[in-house]
Amino acid sequence: MHDSDISPLIRVVARLDRAGVGAADAGLVPSRFPSLDRALGGGFRRGDLVVVGGDDSAGTSALLLAIALRLDARGLLLSTEVHAERVYERALAMSARVPLESIRLGVVTEDERTRLAAAALLLRDRAPVVETVTAGGAEPVDRALEASPEVTVLLVDTLEGLLDRPEGHDEALAYTVLALKRLALRRHVVVVLAVHLRALARDRLDRRPRLTDFGLCGAIGTHADVVLGLYREELYEADLGVSGAAELLVLKHREGPRGYVDLYFDSRYGRFEDVLEE
Repeated sequence: MHDSDISPLIRVVARLDRAGVGAADAGLVPSRFPSLDRALGGGFRRGDLVVVGGDDSAGTSALLLAIALRLDARGLLLSTEVHAERVYERALAMSARVPLESIRLGVVTEDERTRLAAAALLLRDRAPVVETVTAGGAEPVDRALEASPEVTVLLVDTLEGLLDRPEGHDEALAYTVLALKRLALRRHVVVVLAVHLRALARDRLDRRPRLTDFGLCGAIGTHADVVLGLYREELYEADLGVSGAAELLVLKHREGPRGYVDLYFDSRYGRFEDVLEE
């Protein structure tokens, strides 16, 4: 009997039986950020659209790359903002804990050079596949995923960069969100999407992201399974001793409660870390 011939209910019951003997859900994809995985009931789930949004310079691109580098399986990262070489530069800086500026200028110490060499060897087998996409909506995303059938997590940075025409911009973006959700279901992958907070009020006292800040006629809140808002207080209150403090707010979780997790951002390396980690 083919798996497609088995009813969804029977598959769920079989998964529960496997869980009883310590077998993990095959559709669960941990981010390997302990606090985030705990907040999401173990991690992302295949077929889900996960949206990450933040204010300018909050670090959404760095967070997507950090997730891609922690995945157990190799992910596919599509950037609409930089070429692949620059993404790998960032990956080396984050992994080796070497300032990105030092890598770009070629001015590194012997100790840093050793760490970079070790990081490069590790990344050779674990780094995500990185491609640049500049327009075309969801279609080039689908083609890139089709060319990498082994991928279980697709990360897109950013939604806005997928469009090439200003006419009907919000409507086109909203439709692209829906198209990416459909892609996640059809390809049985996790799609992690970075989005700018288009409706964030700049004069608001509390700049922590809200679901309404994503705009797009509510498309994010409607179609996404998980919505995460990234907030770094030092962007607004640099003199309060909050350097590096970051919050990742769970604004929507289709299968669980909302809440937040604490992260730490090391600006020297563009690196996010979980406060639960040593």
